[in-house]
Amino acid sequence: MKKLLLNFVLLISLSAFSQTTTPFVIEHCKDKMTDKEYFFASKKIICANPEKTKGFTISPNFKSINGKIANNGLSCKNVNVGSCDENDSLIILFEDDTKITLNAWNKFNCEGNAYFDLTETQILELSTKKVGTIRFSNGYSHESLTIALKQDQKDYFIKVYTNNKIVEVDCSK
Repeated sequence: MKKLLLNFVLLISLSAFSQTTTPFVIEHCKDKMTDKEYFFASKKIICANPEKTKGFTISPNFKSINGKIANNGLSCKNVNVGSCDENDSLIILFEDDTKITLNAWNKFNCEGNAYFDLTETQILELSTKKVGTIRFSNGYSHESLTIALKQDQKDYFIKVYTNNKIVEVDCSK
């Protein structure tokens, strides 16, 4: 009985949370020419130094599996944190002082691109904990940038993974 009551309270709490916050928009389109489906995050986390001369963005990636949305890791766009990129890493420090360390899987490039896979455990942490600080480290130049998130950014991943809304868009444009 206690378990049933606890589940009911949890369900009501989650329902109340999702109704009082604006859902995170994920855009979905299907290319009619190739029959490929795409999902795009409508917003990214933007992290920059106070002078706005260095920074990085983080965006969740999604894919379609049998017509349903599925996680496909994170992408990061680095601007002036080193020159080229290779063996980059992200450290995501949560407000409870636990952290996730991610290592990029992509090869050397000079476009500022880094891609990171997420495990189910990491997605669970991102979907339940507020983020305090993120550090991007360039593995090629060994430069890094650490940014404390603004208050309105701290629950970004919680919204992405638990309170999202898929909106259909036109791929042909």
